[in-house]
Amino acid sequence: MTLSQIAKFILESKKIGITYHVSPDGDAVGSVLALFNALKSLNKDCYIISKDTLSENLKFLKGSDEITGEITEPVDETDVVVVLDCGNLERVSANLKEFTGTIINIDHHLSNDKYGDINYIDSNAAATAEIVFELLNLMGISFEKEDSVIKDIGTCMYTSIVTDTGAYRHSNVTERTHRISAVLKKIGVDNTFIYQSLFDNKDFSRIKLIGKALSSMQLILNGKVALLEIDKNFTADLGIDIGDTSDIISYGLQIKGVEVTLLLKEVEDGVKASLRAKSYVDVRKIAEVFGGGGHIRASGIKIKNMSMEEAKYEILNEIQKEL
Repeated sequence: MTLSQIAKFILESKKIGITYHVSPDGDAVGSVLALFNALKSLNKDCYIISKDTLSENLKFLKGSDEITGEITEPVDETDVVVVLDCGNLERVSANLKEFTGTIINIDHHLSNDKYGDINYIDSNAAATAEIVFELLNLMGISFEKEDSVIKDIGTCMYTSIVTDTGAYRHSNVTERTHRISAVLKKIGVDNTFIYQSLFDNKDFSRIKLIGKALSSMQLILNGKVALLEIDKNFTADLGIDIGDTSDIISYGLQIKGVEVTLLLKEVEDGVKASLRAKSYVDVRKIAEVFGGGGHIRASGIKIKNMSMEEAKYEILNEIQKEL
């Protein structure tokens, strides 16, 4: 199905649920809120499904107060659920097992399982928001002149693009990325406000937590890999939740000679691992060995019923093969 046909299908639906992947990042949240605000502006009956709540740095986005973590499955009379920025059904932040309506899967991950009744995957998009931008155009949303509603929608999409491109420094950035960003800037989107809200708005306790994580960082495999380990007791003395680790893992790639950063986080039922690469290692390939996925330079893994030491050994063994 073409994106134009998907736009028509959504507009003809009576009740629309919108969701994303678990532990939603900026692209997931920005894309969902852009679509939500756009559909609301068209007087469509829509709502957000989310098992998760939002990190503080994304709560400046219009509609973020709709994401409470309380609506975890489609409500009665929902025709369609649109899943954005999620590569497989197991990672959807919603319980869709009993849902008998249509699932529309829109994503930019090459490793997407195409689990929807309707699937639209554009792996050339730097962020799912680039696809959403095109989708909204096809729905009749005009980005030619500034007004408060359009600016709010644009702010959501610009946030997505900034976060999934590493503020435009990753290799996924294309001419289309800059073209869409230019259109959003022209309608009044405040890039400085977005950047400050995302990156320059941390609590002092968060900075101390980052410092603690970095103080135990190790350089291994001839200095090509930066390793960060966060166990269950890591935040006990600071009294805060570790939350999203993207701001921590990014420091590893700032080290001269480091090609891959691996962050391991102990969770109740196993280990979560985040992988980032600087220039030539395909960390998605490594993640897929363990049932994870993501992008060539940024991927994630969840390994159940395994200790930190076991996960570290197994993942580092795969990284070593790629170096």
